[in-house]
Amino acid sequence: MPNYKVINDITKVREEPLSIKGAVGVRTQWLVGKDDGSKYAVRRQVVKPGGRAPLHKHAYAETFIILKGIGKMTVENNTIDVKPGMCIFVKPNTPHSIMNIGNEDLELITIISYEDNMSIDVLE
Repeated sequence: MPNYKVINDITKVREEPLSIKGAVGVRTQWLVGKDDGSKYAVRRQVVKPGGRAPLHKHAYAETFIILKGIGKMTVENNTIDVKPGMCIFVKPNTPHSIMNIGNEDLELITIISYEDNMSIDVLE
């Protein structure tokens, strides 16, 4: 196995639904992960219009890089309007959610740290 990985078209990577209870219209593609020998995961996520990941928290840090579309994120008690070009970092155990409020797909890259506890607590 080489010491690198090349994905020529990230849109062609196998998709799976986001496995958080209450998530609607969110698809995830795992681009880099433990199987690649990484200590973090890089994912492409697409949130369909009206789709959302509910308010939740987990022991891992998460970074969101918005590529396309518009949405709203809740982080703790704050609401953030998200748009392309934005980067949002969420510390471990911080309640957060995301929703697509536009008419086109909300596309983002998410980067998560691997922790001993990877469980997710849904808060709504």
